[in-house]
Amino acid sequence: MFRAPVFCVLLIAVLTCGLSAQPPEEDIRGPKDLIEIPIPAKPPILFWSWVGGGLLVLTIVAVLWKTRVRKQYLKSPSQVALAALTALERSPSPLAAEAFAYQATQTVRQYIAARFGLAAPRRTTEEFLRDLAVAEDSPVNAESDHLKGFLKSCDLAKFAGSDLSSAQRDELIGAARRFIDATSTPVTS
Repeated sequence: MFRAPVFCVLLIAVLTCGLSAQPPEEDIRGPKDLIEIPIPAKPPILFWSWVGGGLLVLTIVAVLWKTRVRKQYLKSPSQVALAALTALERSPSPLAAEAFAYQATQTVRQYIAARFGLAAPRRTTEEFLRDLAVAEDSPVNAESDHLKGFLKSCDLAKFAGSDLSSAQRDELIGAARRFIDATSTPVTS
């Protein structure tokens, strides 16, 4: 029991003597030289603002140019319909009468929907003609007799099962073209 406190006292004495044995000059360190911290260069904000603004202007010009070019290549409803009729007329394999009449009717109905905003593709011929007769101010009314004849002929081929000769097919396409040509010019009031 006596040994543990003696050992601690001896250890404390050795540590205390070892610390005080150093000369006092080594205990205090002198001041270090000043370290100069470099100031970071300011980013060229004005330069990058001009670059960003230039890129923004170029992007806007490119988008406007692209929309302008795209508008030039858009076809009018009459051009689309006439192209579809030409493709139908020049189809390499002769279509069945029902398919031919359906495509011709759909072409004219889609033209009417695109040109005049009438819901022609989703109505039966009778519904469409009845709605057309009610709308007296419609520009299609002036050509309604030609349209009635065309739609009735196509309905006979589609639903009555009648066959179409090449002359009848040419006459249907000719009637569709005449209707489109007659109604494609803007109406002046």
